[in-house]
Amino acid sequence: MIPISQIVLGSVMLLNIMTSSENFGSKNIEVFLEVRLPNETPDEKIFIAGSSESIGNWKADGFELSRIDSLTASCRFKISRNEIFEYKITRGSWQTVEKDKNGAEIQNRKFDPRGFAGKDTIEIKVDVASWSDTAKPASHTLTGDIRFHENFQSHILENSRTISVYLPPGYKNSRRRYRVLYMHDGQNIFDAATSFSGVEWGVDEACEQLISEGKIEPIIVVGINNNDKRVDEYTPAESTDPKREGGGKGVAYGKFIIEELKPFIDRIYRTRSSRKNTFIMGSSLGGLISLHLAWTRPDIFGNAGIVSPALWWADSEILQRIKKEPPPKPLPKLWIDMGTEEGNSHDSFKECIEELSTLKSILKEKGWREGRNLKAYLAEGQNHSERAWNSRIEIILEYFFKIPKNN
Repeated sequence: MIPISQIVLGSVMLLNIMTSSENFGSKNIEVFLEVRLPNETPDEKIFIAGSSESIGNWKADGFELSRIDSLTASCRFKISRNEIFEYKITRGSWQTVEKDKNGAEIQNRKFDPRGFAGKDTIEIKVDVASWSDTAKPASHTLTGDIRFHENFQSHILENSRTISVYLPPGYKNSRRRYRVLYMHDGQNIFDAATSFSGVEWGVDEACEQLISEGKIEPIIVVGINNNDKRVDEYTPAESTDPKREGGGKGVAYGKFIIEELKPFIDRIYRTRSSRKNTFIMGSSLGGLISLHLAWTRPDIFGNAGIVSPALWWADSEILQRIKKEPPPKPLPKLWIDMGTEEGNSHDSFKECIEELSTLKSILKEKGWREGRNLKAYLAEGQNHSERAWNSRIEIILEYFFKIPKNN
């Protein structure tokens, strides 16, 4: 899933084009998009991928543009007047998505049609600076001691992925054992060069700073990269939306972490492997699967960071399930949060906030207590993006790993 973020590239010129509202209706607005292409663009099809169902709901080849000449392409399409529209330009796949002039990932482009009431058609002009397969590699932003285990094989999932491991200052020169935080979407947490949005969570920088300042204890952080099966692996139930197929491999993904990855990490690194010293965290669908694992395997995961969770998945299956089932024993320590501007419209902002409130209420009914083993955090003005999660990662780390004042 591509998150909500701020537009960073392209000058957007919005013009009123005389068009009868009878042709397009009051609920939709027509967009004329003109894209100026970089010189190195191959003679291939150009597409727009974006958040509207009318252009494929983030399919990389969602809506094809017409090539006007070698360096220009355009198209017309309709979107809802009531939703913020986000998009990127591709050549048909996420391996050929647009990049900035330095080869780094860009934030989603964004357009809010609500500011153009009374207009039936708007014109957007954007410049593509480069492509992911033609741009020079972006600079890495890794901080501290980070080890990589590439092509880590899973017999359970029948695939492989990269595992990255952050080791705290002093790890090499001590015999100390450390608590471990496992994080989903591992390519997004340490390095802007590998983060799909071009912005990392900054977990490595946050750990280095908080540890050096004595605000948190030294910890190990394990980044679990996703792959093209992300939606399947991060969801405990199959999709109920006919327009969004897949899902339901979350149990197998959890089994991979518990039976294959965690034993490897505990064997290779000096960990404290008990449930109270094992943490799981992720955002969006990663938040959903973190909640599922904390609920179903509290014997392994004694703590869970549930960040901007996709509680809506499969008609809110996770909320319905935990409402009906007895609470896990023992209760894991939880962080749950949501930004106040997550979604594509004001209605979706409200829905996300209500979902967090519902989750909080259910957890309190099941025995969790704020201030003891539950923290519910509403991130004011924050959307659904790595930049937003970066802005609060220090707060989350301090919640779980803060050093008591009497130490």
